Amino acid sequence: MTLKKILKQSLLLIWYMLRLPSYKFHKFPLKNKFSGIAHVLVNGPSLKETLKEYDNGKIEIDDNSFFVNLSALDPHFLQIKPKHYCLSDPMFYQDYEPKKSDIRRMYDILNTDVDWDMYLYLCFPTEKEYDKLEKYAGLTNPHIKIIRMNRKTCASLVPAWRNKLYASGYFMPEDGTIANTAIYLALLEGYKEIRLYGADHNMFLELAVNDLNQLCSLDSHYYDKEKPQLKPFMNCCIAEERPFRVHEFLYILFVMFQSHDLLQQFSQYLGARILNCTSGSMIDSYERLKI
Repeated sequence: MTLKKILKQSLLLIWYMLRLPSYKFHKFPLKNKFSGIAHVLVNGPSLKETLKEYDNGKIEIDDNSFFVNLSALDPHFLQIKPKHYCLSDPMFYQDYEPKKSDIRRMYDILNTDVDWDMYLYLCFPTEKEYDKLEKYAGLTNPHIKIIRMNRKTCASLVPAWRNKLYASGYFMPEDGTIANTAIYLALLEGYKEIRLYGADHNMFLELAVNDLNQLCSLDSHYYDKEKPQLKPFMNCCIAEERPFRVHEFLYILFVMFQSHDLLQQFSQYLGARILNCTSGSMIDSYERLKI
């Protein structure tokens, strides 16, 4: 790298630091603590079929699994007893009416039914959000260890610098969705093969704009008991309750797919593999494994 490029990259890193919403860094306690295969189960509709295959003994999924968001509501959570659980959505620390009862039920399950040691990862930009979630969740289960992540990004750095920062645990690819967060965690913790299930990532095929100019979505998940209905796609990341604007959501999709590309590069840096086991997935970053 030339001196000019080193200077430019150094200034870029300083720029990233100055733009941080929170300057506190958390030391990650589980770097390279695991090995072998990790199973990342995210909540796309296709996961329903995957879990049927698991029930029939055609797919092996063990406790080296990452569950996310509301997946504790599914009976397979207590059956598989995953070591890892991830949350990064603001709806988990506030009274988000559309899913308030489900979120409360999820925390009740974590508090009373988890009788194995499990890591609960929280991924938010600021300490205030971490504090709000821990207070809102009210978790007292001694089997659950809460780990605060460093949601700090450096995507524009050259790969050599960027991957070193990712490997430190102090920076990460922007999460976009919780799938990105879980994959990053699995890589950071030393798993050499990450199998990704339920990552349909086809939400842009389920979008529409109604007569009130509201962006609507089916917002379907594998654990839904009723047929999903097209309804306004609410943005719970802001103070006022309103649907996403189209450009806001398309930007989130851009961040999400770019993050998958960065994770693929990070996996190569670590000598690991990410295998997309999701039939029909729109992710084009990873090697596919037909199951």
